[in-house]
Amino acid sequence: MNEANGLTKCFPCTPCDPGQGLFTQTECTTTSNTVCDVLDGYYCRSYSSNSECSFAVAHTQCSPGQSTTAPGTKTTDTICEECQHGFYSQHGVNCTAWTE
Repeated sequence: MNEANGLTKCFPCTPCDPGQGLFTQTECTTTSNTVCDVLDGYYCRSYSSNSECSFAVAHTQCSPGQSTTAPGTKTTDTICEECQHGFYSQHGVNCTAWTE
């Protein structure tokens, strides 16, 4: 508990579930809750009432025939774009001009 409130039991610590794309940044103490952060390769999809991430999902992997125009961050997903005519991408990263 972080202040007197008349309750007879402490609040439970919030878990940071790796299965939900989270890890423990700061452990729970007797006066403060756990602070979770987003795992690398994930971005936050849902925030709790105190603006902390409560659920994250893996970044989108661009498909063959697409390029990555903006890599994912902790708050945004990867942005993919179709290759223009005359270009290809085998791994969904960069579009390369066809060989003539």
